Amino acid sequence: MLKKIHPSWYVVALAVAVILSTIIIVIAGWDGVGEQLKQYVGQTTELTGKVSEDPDTDDSKTALRLSEIEAGDTKVSGTVYVSMAKNSEIKRSDRVTLNGSISEGFGTFAVSMYRPKLVKIERTPNADMMLTVRDNFAEIITKYIPEAEAKLGLAYLLGMKGGLEDDLTETLRVVGLVHIVVASGTHMSILVGIARRIFGRVSRFAGLVFALILILAFGGVVGWTASITRAALVSGLSVAMWYMGRRFEAWRLILIVMAITLIINPMYLTNLGWLLSFSAFGGILILTPVLAKLLYGDKKPNFVAETLLATISATVTCLPISLYFFGTVSLISLIANLLILPTMPYVMGLIFMTGVMGWWPFAGEWLGRFSTWALDYHLAVVNFFGEQKMFLIEIAPQNPLVFLLYIPIAGLVIYATIKRWKLSPKQRLSSTEKDWLMV
Repeated sequence: MLKKIHPSWYVVALAVAVILSTIIIVIAGWDGVGEQLKQYVGQTTELTGKVSEDPDTDDSKTALRLSEIEAGDTKVSGTVYVSMAKNSEIKRSDRVTLNGSISEGFGTFAVSMYRPKLVKIERTPNADMMLTVRDNFAEIITKYIPEAEAKLGLAYLLGMKGGLEDDLTETLRVVGLVHIVVASGTHMSILVGIARRIFGRVSRFAGLVFALILILAFGGVVGWTASITRAALVSGLSVAMWYMGRRFEAWRLILIVMAITLIINPMYLTNLGWLLSFSAFGGILILTPVLAKLLYGDKKPNFVAETLLATISATVTCLPISLYFFGTVSLISLIANLLILPTMPYVMGLIFMTGVMGWWPFAGEWLGRFSTWALDYHLAVVNFFGEQKMFLIEIAPQNPLVFLLYIPIAGLVIYATIKRWKLSPKQRLSSTEKDWLMV
């Protein structure tokens, strides 16, 4: 007699099928969504599109990501990457009209435009209310925190990384800390954890509702990028399971969320933010419990040890991808991460309270002062490690051999999985894994 298959396995099987199908489609080079736009490659034409994310502006240029594209009077599907002369007036949700040569795209972008002429900017009043709220909140923060520190703090809290200086951005990349200025799961998990703990005391339903509201609000404020979409799905599913008194096993949660995001946009598979987000997420959920089991046995690591293990896991699992795309890695990046990541929730909390209490100058000044000291510490760590060039290893970017580094990681996880397979489902879910799955 055949054993009855649990319904959850059908969901897992469907998720695996979606992921494998997407990989085949991407490798084959087919992107049905952007085929219309690709017909314009090599031509000079006028495109109109909506700025879907915050523009990245530095000293000489502005980078835009456009969606909802129109070529003349014809609506076409796909997204466009634009690199143009510096323009600080363009904001998220604006519609811009550009005239220039169309080039081949990359990653999730069907086509790209370089140095096009800006024809016009259209802005509908109240088209992006969350952006207005964010900008007003950021303005309060900048009243109490000096400019250099405020730019870093706003990148932490609100994902406003476009204001960072080029030198600082490059140093963060070299040191292996660029992920801290990309609003993602860390930021969202802090908000969800706060909502669950505060409103969960009223009732589980209240905790669920307010957590979901914060997830949607945070996504609206920073923009629905690949990493934020992933973080929102993970946080939403985790808090829903908490409400129902159930939990996901880590690998199932990863497969399901990965499949959902690829259904939303199959070309996320080539998006660096998506890849790094899932690598760090997988490292925390899968590798952290393995390391905890090896080092602590059946004992639960304390908060500091658990944070260090999670930081190590995320750093290690992101290393091959960073090497592939950037070709550089600092041998001391792990130390830099260990010095900064554990302090992130407290620094973000100080910056947030500075904005909230900004209406009271006395409180705003003191909170701003504490925030400045904390951010100065972060800048000192980043600059110090950025100067240690002797620890920097450089290789040719886009070398596929770097992915062989995943072999020992996979071997360790497989070994731990085999040892745990004979245990019951409740026993398989270690205490460390439970904490991370509960956001």
